[in-house]
Amino acid sequence: MVADALHLAGLAQNIAALHADGFDVVVVHGGGPQVTALQATLGQTAHKVAGQRVTSADDIFAVTSCLAGSVNVQLCAALLAGGVPAFGCHGASGALVRAVKRPPLEVPGHGIVDYGEVGDVVDVNAALVEALWAAGQVPVIATLGIEADTGRVLNVNGDVAAAAIALAVEATLVVMVTAVGGVFRDHRDPATRLPALTLAEARGLIADGVIRDGMVPKVEEALRLLERGVPTVGIASGLTPQTFARLAAGDATVGTRLIADGRSA
Repeated sequence: MVADALHLAGLAQNIAALHADGFDVVVVHGGGPQVTALQATLGQTAHKVAGQRVTSADDIFAVTSCLAGSVNVQLCAALLAGGVPAFGCHGASGALVRAVKRPPLEVPGHGIVDYGEVGDVVDVNAALVEALWAAGQVPVIATLGIEADTGRVLNVNGDVAAAAIALAVEATLVVMVTAVGGVFRDHRDPATRLPALTLAEARGLIADGVIRDGMVPKVEEALRLLERGVPTVGIASGLTPQTFARLAAGDATVGTRLIADGRSA
């Protein structure tokens, strides 16, 4: 999402357009490429299972340094330059995202996996987000979580955190930003972009291996949001201005909209 200056500028323009249209906007971000780059500098090797990062006790330094540090600052600076009143924070700020350590899980094809210092969200301080909105600010939240009783900071998957925050503030539109710009039948062929997918269609594509790797958790979170009542969930690139607004309006020429079974595409 924040890989280069062009994407940052495009993202800022997209968010500025939504903000100007009267949307209460919250930006939730990770920083996987930046974390991986810092780990390499530190002599660490990034490790992912089923598209999700395993975070050791040593890795958490790189995660927090990037997410709550350089990535959050860089994103806020770009948004402010684009006219968005961005307020940078992270999930441990004011216990904004409360989490518990994820227990070891059975992962198909990988056996039992302990993801380490990775958290599952148990609560979101929606009142804090709403207070920032009331102050005219756009919260820019790095995807960390905290066990408030122990002070343990945990890495939270970006899509999981975004979904939890969206549900807590009763969002009417969720845009999951990805550099590839949507869901594709063949990720190597831009002409195979799928403009809309129902719940059943998306699950079928996951089962068939068409939707794979890091796109799987993103689509799964989108489906869970639909099941819990979020009206519109889209997957798109922020590179081109007005993409988010067009996606919200049902424009089939941008991104991929995930829709509940039985709804019109």
